[in-house]
Amino acid sequence: MDRLFDKLKNHPWILLVTVAILLPFALFLNIGLMPLISDEPTRAIVTLEMILSGNYITPTINGEFYYNKPPLFNWILAGFVHMSGRQDEFIFRLPTVISLILTGITVFIMSRKSLGRFYAIIAGLMLVTSARILFWDSFQGLIDITYALLTLGSFFALYQFSFRQKYLLMFIITYALAAGGFLMKGIPSVAFQGISLLIWMLHEKTFRKLFSFQHLAGIAVFLLITGTYYAFYLQTNSLQDVFSTLLDQSNRINDKEGTLLSWFSHLFIFPFEMVYEFAPWTLLLLLLFDRKVRNQIFDQKFFRFCLLIFLSNIIIYWVSADMRPRYLFMLFPLLFIILTKAYNEASALNTRMFRFINSILLAMTVLASFSLLIYPFWKETMNFSGVRAITLLLFLVAGLASYASVKLPQFRLWLLVIVLISVRTGFNAFNLPARYNSYPDAGYRQGEITAGQLSKGYDLLILGDTPFNHDASFYISREHGSIVRRTWEISDKRTCYITDEKNLANFAEKLRNYEVLHKFSIKLNESRLYLIRR
Repeated sequence: MDRLFDKLKNHPWILLVTVAILLPFALFLNIGLMPLISDEPTRAIVTLEMILSGNYITPTINGEFYYNKPPLFNWILAGFVHMSGRQDEFIFRLPTVISLILTGITVFIMSRKSLGRFYAIIAGLMLVTSARILFWDSFQGLIDITYALLTLGSFFALYQFSFRQKYLLMFIITYALAAGGFLMKGIPSVAFQGISLLIWMLHEKTFRKLFSFQHLAGIAVFLLITGTYYAFYLQTNSLQDVFSTLLDQSNRINDKEGTLLSWFSHLFIFPFEMVYEFAPWTLLLLLLFDRKVRNQIFDQKFFRFCLLIFLSNIIIYWVSADMRPRYLFMLFPLLFIILTKAYNEASALNTRMFRFINSILLAMTVLASFSLLIYPFWKETMNFSGVRAITLLLFLVAGLASYASVKLPQFRLWLLVIVLISVRTGFNAFNLPARYNSYPDAGYRQGEITAGQLSKGYDLLILGDTPFNHDASFYISREHGSIVRRTWEISDKRTCYITDEKNLANFAEKLRNYEVLHKFSIKLNESRLYLIRR
C-alpha cells in the first residue's frame, strides 16, 4: 500500500485518470429512468410541439402561445431529438449533462493561468460535485446549467478582452453571448451584462468606454440577434404579451405568497442556504477570514474580477424572496475559483484554520465513504440485483481514497472529489431505482402513455376546463403523434376526448353516446381523467 501511495505522490495524474473513469458513471447512469419532473415537462412539451408543428419560432403548449421563456433551449433540445431520433427522458436530460461538463471545462480554461492546471481542474470539479448540482440538477433537463455555461462564458470574455484592451471584441462577444442568454431565459441576461460591465469598468477606470463606438457596436450585435428572432416572431404572433411576461418571470423581488417578515427572514437565511446548497466546498469560505490569505488572493487582478462579478450580481438574488439556488449556477464557479486559490494559499501558509478545515474535509471523506454501505441493508434496495457487489466495489474505491486522504493530505481535495463521485454513482445505481419504485410518477406516466396510444388514429382533444398538466401534455402528445389541444365544442366527426367527471357531466347532452377507453390519473392534484371516444 505504501508503494501505491508513493507512486500516487509522484504521479498525481493518476487522480485525474480515476476521476475520468468514474465521472461518466456518476453523470450518465440511470439518468433516463425517472419520468420528467419539476419544470422538465414544460421544456419537453414546448420542444415536442415545435417538432410536431414545424413552427420553431413561436413556442406553444397545447397549441396555445407560451411566453414564459424564449426558445433557444428548446432549439437545443430539438436538435438532440433530431440527431438521436428519440424523444425519451435520457435525450431531454443529455444537454444538461453535456453543459455541466463544458461549464467545468470553462472554469478550467478561465483559471488555469492563475491557479495552475492541477488546481484549475479542481475548481471545475467543485462545480460538478457541489451538493445541489451533484444530487439534483445534474440529472434534470432544465435550462439553468446550459444558461450558466453561456453566462459564465460572457464573464470570461469580459475579463480576457478587457485585460488585453481589445474592447471591440469584448463588447461584441459579451453582447452576443448575452443575446444568446436572452433568447434562452430572457431579462436576467440583460442584468448580468449591464451589472458586470458597469462594475468591472468602474474598477478598471475605463468607464468612458461605455460611451464609445465599441460599446455601441456590442449593443448593435445584441439588438441584431434578438431583433432578428422577434422579426420572425411577428410573422405569426404579436409582441403584446411577450415582454411583459418575460419581465414578470424575471421579477423575483417579491414572493407572491410571502410577507414582509418572510422577506426579512430570507435576507438572513440566504447566505446559510447557499452554503448548504453548494457544500462541501463552501466550507472553504472560512479560509477567507484570514487576512494573509485574502491579501495573497486579491492582490491578483483575476481573483478581484471573480469576487467583484460574484458579489455585484448575487445581490439581486439576495434581495429576491422568490429565489432558487439553480439561478446562481453561473456565479458559484467564480466563488469556487477563489476558494481553490484560498485553499492553495492557506496550505502554503499552513494556517490554523487550514488545518481545521483539512480535518473536516477528511471527516467528510470518511463519512461519505461509509454512507455507501447502507444499500445492502436498506429495505428499498437490499433486494436489488448486484447490490452487494456494486456497493463493495464503490466502497473499495471510496475507502481507498479515504485512506489515501490520511496518508497524502496534499491531495485531499482530489480524493474528496473521488469519494463524492463514487457516492453519486451509488445514488444513480440504487436511489433512483428505489425512487422509481416507490414514487407514483411512473404510474402517472404509464397512464398517460396508454391514453396517447389508445387514441392514435383519432383527433384527440382536452374537453372544457379539464385539469391537465405539462407532464400529461408531453407523454400523451408524444404517443399520439400530434398536439393535444383544448376545446369547448363537440366535434361532429369521430373524436377522442380527455375529460374529468365534471366536464363529462357538463357535456353529457352533446356527447350522447360515448365509449370510455381508458381511466387514468395525472400528477396535478391527482386528478382522475377519462379517455372517451365519441
